[in-house]
Amino acid sequence: MPQAHPDVEVRRARIEEIRPLALEYRQEQESLFGAPGNPPLPQGGIFWLAVDTTDERPLGYAAGTLRPTGCTVGPIFTRAEARRRGVGEALLLGIQQWALQTRVPVVEISVAADNQAGQRFLEALGYIPRRVLMSLTPDGGRPTDESDD
Repeated sequence: MPQAHPDVEVRRARIEEIRPLALEYRQEQESLFGAPGNPPLPQGGIFWLAVDTTDERPLGYAAGTLRPTGCTVGPIFTRAEARRRGVGEALLLGIQQWALQTRVPVVEISVAADNQAGQRFLEALGYIPRRVLMSLTPDGGRPTDESDD
């Protein structure tokens, strides 16, 4: 599989290499949403690091969990200054290449239902919806609509 972006290299990484980026991810999630979304470093995870080939600067990371049915990827994080430069695509293509070489049967990733751009991005890379994740607010109630009054 050809490399998507010649100025971005993706490789497997150790957790120590990922920790600074995971901290950036957590801080960004907390500032945007008040709390982190996915855990920045899953237990028993496998990790990939995207670096700039010109100066070896870390640009982003992806974490995954290997299961008997395949690999579940998430989170994927790209530093703000590296976004819209193909880093996310390079990470996913690197993971797909790794999965092919290691005979992992399925690579899965979740995306928020209201994240249309994220869904289009994943579909452009060949991902298809296979299941729907349903959630409930912590208090068990539904979000209120003013027209319900």
